[in-house]
Amino acid sequence: MEEDVERSNPLRKYFSKRGLFITTSAFFVILIMLAYTILSPYFMRIDPIPSEGYYVDEIEGEIGQVTCMLWLDSSHFLVCEIEKNAVILHKIESYVLTDERILKDGLNNPHGLHYDGEFLYISERGKLTKNEFIGTGPSNWSIGNSTILIDGIPSGNHQTNSINEGPDGMLIWHSGSTCNVCNEDDDRNAAIIMVDPSNGNHSVIASGVRNSFDGAWVPDIGYVFTDNGRDWEGDDYPFEELNLLEIGSDYGWPNDEPETPVPNGTVGPIGTFDPHSSANSIALRHSNSTLPGDNHSIFVSVFGSWNSVTPTGGEIIRVDIVEDQNSTQGWRGENSVIVKDVFGALSISFNPDGELFFSNHISGKLHIIRYS
Repeated sequence: MEEDVERSNPLRKYFSKRGLFITTSAFFVILIMLAYTILSPYFMRIDPIPSEGYYVDEIEGEIGQVTCMLWLDSSHFLVCEIEKNAVILHKIESYVLTDERILKDGLNNPHGLHYDGEFLYISERGKLTKNEFIGTGPSNWSIGNSTILIDGIPSGNHQTNSINEGPDGMLIWHSGSTCNVCNEDDDRNAAIIMVDPSNGNHSVIASGVRNSFDGAWVPDIGYVFTDNGRDWEGDDYPFEELNLLEIGSDYGWPNDEPETPVPNGTVGPIGTFDPHSSANSIALRHSNSTLPGDNHSIFVSVFGSWNSVTPTGGEIIRVDIVEDQNSTQGWRGENSVIVKDVFGALSISFNPDGELFFSNHISGKLHIIRYS
């Protein structure tokens, strides 16, 4: 009987040969404890801790697993909700979510929205659509006919993300890599793409961008965007990046290595975030905002690590972009953590009144950041 147990449990056989003994139950207890030790920081540290002078209030109600947020007026906003695979209209009154209405469902992992005053553009997994936005106000807003602008961009480890306004009436679309480290078969992966909204014609305007989630136009500087680097290179490499767009440039992936993080002929970042911390959404400081900063300040949601031994991220960071003559592009980001212990922070956006909101992908909650 003992021999049969050892044959069926090679771990027990291994330990018993060395004068040790481990039962199956004990083995699973050890596994559970190990998993808890690794994962618990990510799932328990979701109660925001603001820095001095800042305050964080939780909005009453559930917002769900939100990947994007677009304000239509001071109290109505759209979200991409991936659990329901839908675009949902929310209303907020006195910091309470009071109304929810699905405007379009049946989507495939929606990750971005852009409204140009007439059409609503929706970024899904490998797909970009142009949709009629109908109605004169919140009570009758709806999404009408849909036109596919682009389809068939491969997805894997990552997918197509945010869609934003580009220069001269064009659109800028963020497209992630299909893998951790590889040579992509489709050059539209791991790239920033320029799209003509009238016909869907598009081209790659930045390559070597492993997984860029979002970007924003900063006055007098240009278009800045987040990019998250390779995994499984240890806890100390690579840093997540804030990049400044130079059309036609290569930003290094997959040829970046610990010894050469910025390969010859590529563009380095103007700012960095902790390795594996997953810097995602960007919100340019609104002119009506009372939060510290100026028109060169952005707020970035840093979701939190998933494959590092010591958890990193789980923060909201203000990045002040300042001139730096020693930098290749003449600019440098200075980081200030304004909220910590918010693992799961993802979408971040100012409403027209200048109030800054962010959603938590893990808790399904919406928060507002204040300062006094």
